[in-house]
Amino acid sequence: MDLKLVETSPEPKTIKRNNERPKQILRAAVELFRDRGFEATRLEDVADKAGVSKATIYLYFESKEDLFFALIREKVVPMLEQTIAQADAFSGPASEFLRMKAHGFGRLLAHSEQGAILKLVISEARRFPELAEYYRREVPARGLENLSQVIQRGIDVGEFRECDTKAAAAAFISPLLMMGIWMNSVGPDDIIDPDATITFHCENFIRGLST
Repeated sequence: MDLKLVETSPEPKTIKRNNERPKQILRAAVELFRDRGFEATRLEDVADKAGVSKATIYLYFESKEDLFFALIREKVVPMLEQTIAQADAFSGPASEFLRMKAHGFGRLLAHSEQGAILKLVISEARRFPELAEYYRREVPARGLENLSQVIQRGIDVGEFRECDTKAAAAAFISPLLMMGIWMNSVGPDDIIDPDATITFHCENFIRGLST
């Protein structure tokens, strides 16, 4: 089935922020998509896990593909917007903001459904290029731009050395994304301690940028 994107973000038919039913459906969907894969999961499976009828799902989502878009829109985009708002309001050293985000964002990806959604987007990107483009535009493009601005602020006050801020932003975030993918595919296990790895990466990155 072809997915169609419009210029604005796709919206579910009647979803409301204070309505628990669509949130319940989304929680069930992300668990099933993660455990079974998107293709193998039927809307009937999502309805059973959510404890609703299939007809109830159609009150909020037009299709299984629409559910996938909604997972990004409802669970990932708000997280990014919160990070951007925090970065804009933060007045301390850039290194402290990076530490805060590495531990907050990194652990979220490693230990919550946001990491499962990231893994799903990557695994389904070739089959659903419109979905991949929506995710790329709404999440990494905006997030990397904001992170490069934080690094530039550190350069401007002499905290960080001159560098390619966009490349630095990508180098900072990439291991955190990989940790989320690992923990939602191969892990969790005793090979990698995600929290210790996140701490090591963050401190190593900051030392590399510091003047």
